[in-house]
This record gives sequence, C-alpha cells and structure tokens, in this order.
Amino acid sequence: MKNGVKQISLLSLIGLSLTNIAWAEVARPKNDILTNTVQSAELKTSSFSSMPKKEISNRHIISLSKSQLAQHPRLVLRGLIPALYQNNTQAVQLLLPLYKQFPQQDNFLLTWAKAIEAREQGDLTQSIAYYRELFARNASLLPLRYQLAQALFFNYENEAAKIQFEKLRTEVDDEKFLGVIDQYLLTLNQRNQWIWQVGLNFLNDDNLNNAPKSGTKIGNWTAWEKESGKGVGYSLSVEKKWPWADHFFSKTMFNGNGKYYWDNKKYNEATFRIGGGLGYQTALVEVSLFPFQEKRWYAGGSSGTNTMKQYADKLGIRLENVDWLSKTWQISTALEYGKSRYKIRKHLDGDYYFISSTLFYLPKSTQFWFVGMDFHRENTQALDNAYQQKTLRLGWGQDWSYGISSRFTFSYANRVYREKDLIGIQQKNREYATTITLWHRNIHFMGLTPKLSWDYQKSTSNHAFYRYDKNRIYLEIGKIF
Repeated sequence: MKNGVKQISLLSLIGLSLTNIAWAEVARPKNDILTNTVQSAELKTSSFSSMPKKEISNRHIISLSKSQLAQHPRLVLRGLIPALYQNNTQAVQLLLPLYKQFPQQDNFLLTWAKAIEAREQGDLTQSIAYYRELFARNASLLPLRYQLAQALFFNYENEAAKIQFEKLRTEVDDEKFLGVIDQYLLTLNQRNQWIWQVGLNFLNDDNLNNAPKSGTKIGNWTAWEKESGKGVGYSLSVEKKWPWADHFFSKTMFNGNGKYYWDNKKYNEATFRIGGGLGYQTALVEVSLFPFQEKRWYAGGSSGTNTMKQYADKLGIRLENVDWLSKTWQISTALEYGKSRYKIRKHLDGDYYFISSTLFYLPKSTQFWFVGMDFHRENTQALDNAYQQKTLRLGWGQDWSYGISSRFTFSYANRVYREKDLIGIQQKNREYATTITLWHRNIHFMGLTPKLSWDYQKSTSNHAFYRYDKNRIYLEIGKIF
C-alpha cells in the first residue's frame, strides 16, 4: 500500500501468456469439504511462484494504482483473461470493476467474470446459470467446463457435476490434475444424498397397437386396425447410496414410468420397480447387486377398459458394472434374471434372462460414441409367446456451436419365437429403431431442459400381421438433481 492507494504488479497481470495457461487451478470456496483431500493442481509453466528466482529478479516489474491501471484497458484485459482461465477469484474481483467502466466490453468475458464473482459471494445458483449461458455458447473451453462442474459440485447437484467431471476427464493429460478430478468423482460417489431424475414427453402415436397395413389378411384371419392416441409419457428415478468403509455401499432405488392417453385410455399403462442391495465403487469402477420387485398396471389395450388394472408382477435380481477402461473408454454391463406372473394372462407366466453390454468412447468432452449388444430371452408357458432377441445398438452425441446439442441412436433387433402360433407361423421379426434428439443447452424452464425428438420404428417379419412402421415427433423435458 502506497499513499493509501493499492499498487498492482504488472507481472501478476500480464506475465501470463495465454498459450501457456494451465487452466486447472482448483478454486477453494468457503466450507470446501475437499480441503483435506483435493490438492491444487499447479500451473505448468506460467505460475509466478514456480519461476526461478533469478528469472523473477530479471523481470521488469511495474506497479500501478487502480486509477492508473484504469487508463490502460489493454492491460486490464490482459490480466482479466488469464484470471478467468485460472479461476483466480481475487484477480477477477480486482479487475472486474475496472473492466465494467470501459465503453467496449466483451459480453462473454463479462458473464464469465460475473459467474466467478457470484460463486465467491455464495450465490451458486446464479453462478451456475451464468456458466450454463457461457457453456451454451462455447462447450469446448475446458476451463469453463471445469468451473461449471465445480460450481455444480458445491451446490450439491451431484449427478450433473459427475457428468461434467467425467467428460472433463477425457481431455486431461496432466496426471496431477487427473488425480484432482478423481478425488471429486470419489467424493461424489460417497455422498449419501438422494438422486432424482424426472422426465416428461408428449405423445402423439398414430399406431398405438403396432398394426400392419389396413386390410392385411392371412387366409381367413384379418389383422387388427390401427388405433391412435395423444397423451403424455412420464418417468421418475430415485436412488440413494449409504457409503460404508473400504469403498463398499448399500443402495436403495426406485424406477417408474408410464403413458397416459387422454383420448384412448384403453392403452394407459404404468410400471414401477423398487430394489435395494450392495455395491463397491471407486472413482473409476462401480459394481452393484440388488434384488428388485416390479409391478405393472395396464388398461388392457383394444379389449380393455378406461381404467388401469394390475397386470403383471416381476421378482428378480440385477448385477450392474461400470468400468472406466481409460480416460476415454468406458464399459457398462448389466445382467438380470427374473420371474413374471400375470394376473389374467397366465399363459405368459415364466422367467426371463437379460444381458446388456455397452462400450462408450469419449474422444473429447463435447462428443461421445457408443456401441452396445443385448440378449433377451423370455420363457413363457405358452411356447408360441416365448422368444429370444438379440439387439445391436449404436449412438452418437455431440455438443455443437451456438448452444446446440444432438443425440442420435440406432438399434437393430432379431427376435425369434420358439413355436408356431394359432395360424401356424413361427414368428421371426427384424426390428429397427432410430431416434434423433436436438436441444439448446441454454434453454431451461424451471430447471427442466426441453428436447425435440424424432423417432422411427419399423418391423419386418415372416408374419404379415407383425409388419409395420411408424414415426413421430415429440417434445420431452427432463432433469437430474
């Protein structure tokens, strides 16, 4: 302090070259629960404290007061940009008031500075809103993704934070900072809060009952006619983990989904599953085993009523495993076995097996690819309803410029039934499905993100009654918290 005016070293403002900035410095807000576990990742080449003393002594250090610095917009800008990249709260708070005084301001930098300022003031909700606005404009800035993940972490938006940290991990090469990210992920895994996921989509299906072309006949048998319906689909997922010692945990989960058609209630349905079990997890691996019970309600379809009734029960056990093979490859596997009991259609009683494996590739934080294979076998009392199905799945997700994100999925399934039906045909189906989804990362309503989807399904079969295709466009909204 000199003459009551704070002096600012130009070395601390302009001595950092943007080409050398290592953006991984960990900010430590108040009440940081990682104080004892997360170590600050140091700047690789540009940290002032890491410069050799001889080099520092040879640098020409100029000190300016705030009023003097305000007369040099370029110096303020050269100091503000590294401060934003480095998550340097103190420098941002010092330079932001000066930057606001300039007639020409970059809205992106200004919003970024406001995000850091709001976080420091404890307004994490507003800080996250600023970060999401920035992220929608440029999803490729790794410092921005890290700071968003960090703000979500401290605001206890656990699943959203975990997604961002996992994406970030795919683009980090520095082993020390990888360790920082792994500590965050481990802490997120050990938190024993409830995780909620809700979804809602608007239905407009012109072929609810998957009918073939009108007038399709086989001998004296005539296929059913198409029925249509408008309504809403809904889903809810709730999960809670209780961490134990040595990376073990217990878990309780609930999943529910259904469809409500206000103009064709005979096709209303709802399915709920509840389960609980044990598991083991680290930052990179999670394995869990849990029994479950599932109940399904259904109005009955074309021969039903407008009221849903209990339709079927399932009792089973499920094994799940998620493993990060490397920072860009992940494999997810599930095995499930269960027994089904139907209230009326007793000929469908039996057991089933389901195996699913998906390999994810994340070449960068703004892109992912996956390929998966499923095997499903239904053993019913009536053998003409028993089948086995093999499925191939492909997918691609991308964050684009201007805040646009997209997701594309495709699946092909081969379903073969064990015996001939009443008409004398042993059914063999080839089933295709594709979905394209688009959304804007900065459009939210009450925390829910709207997404526009186009869905196409087609079934080819040796059985004429099971040949159909249909497509629909619908709006879906959802949130994880």
